[in-house]
Amino acid sequence: MVYNARKEIMLESIVKWLNAQRLTDGGWASTQDTAWAMKALIEYTNSNRLRDVSGLTVSIEATALSGHTKTIHVNRQNLAQLQKIEIPHAWGTVKVQAKGAGFAILQMTVQYNVDRPRFQTQPPVPAFDLITKAIFHGRNQSHISYSSCQRWTNVNESVRSGMAVLDVTIPTGYIIQQQKLDAYVLTRNVQNLLRARIEGKKVLFYFEYLDDIETCVNFTIERWYPVANMTRYLPVRVYDYYAPERFNESIFDALPTYILNICEVCGSSQCPYCPIYNAAIKLTSSLFIQLIVAVSVVQFWNYYHGRT
Repeated sequence: MVYNARKEIMLESIVKWLNAQRLTDGGWASTQDTAWAMKALIEYTNSNRLRDVSGLTVSIEATALSGHTKTIHVNRQNLAQLQKIEIPHAWGTVKVQAKGAGFAILQMTVQYNVDRPRFQTQPPVPAFDLITKAIFHGRNQSHISYSSCQRWTNVNESVRSGMAVLDVTIPTGYIIQQQKLDAYVLTRNVQNLLRARIEGKKVLFYFEYLDDIETCVNFTIERWYPVANMTRYLPVRVYDYYAPERFNESIFDALPTYILNICEVCGSSQCPYCPIYNAAIKLTSSLFIQLIVAVSVVQFWNYYHGRT
């Protein structure tokens, strides 16, 4: 904002760099970063009257689109509107061509899963320790009890973190009721735990801060919906809310749920045709039992004919 007020010559380079730091949701790394970056960019837009000269046509070609070209128009009417194009089964190259006048931001998001620690993105500075364990129990692993312990390790930077978040991704079909999480927070058994909530496939715990003393949370999720062929590896992450680059992420191995088939996770009323529920037991009789039956029949026959 200072450079914008002074009309410095390197202002455009600063704007390009600032936009390059955006995340895929349009914001920046933290709440404070987003607030100040948006304020600076709005001032730049107003002072340079960018809305008055915005008229762009953007053509997007991708190998995965089989020769089809997607076109996006940016003008004064939709300048603040987010426009998206999905490239399914992405591979090959992407070519973008823009014509017209004005400014627009084009971002490409690529998402993929990793199942080995060596493929994970490491933090620039190690800041947290994180150890997560789980016990699978109940009929066909219907319950999973988690225990996650974390602590702040970057004591050379500060004696404790800012507000910290533990982000646990749980298997599909499992949930924990929000009322249980609220009651868990109210027990005050976990130091500095401010809030806990379930959001989709994630259970989130918010701490006022974490220090170098290990802080552990324990919770149990239950299967509510029968789901099979689930992902084996799930991420568990702890990070500083206001400095997300300070984080630690581990890969949790959910092998016991991964190997279950649909008949094993269904109940008898949900999957009545599964062999696990409707298979009949084949009875085999021994020679001794057959002899007893034969003797009984002969005795009954002799008794009946003796009376007649």
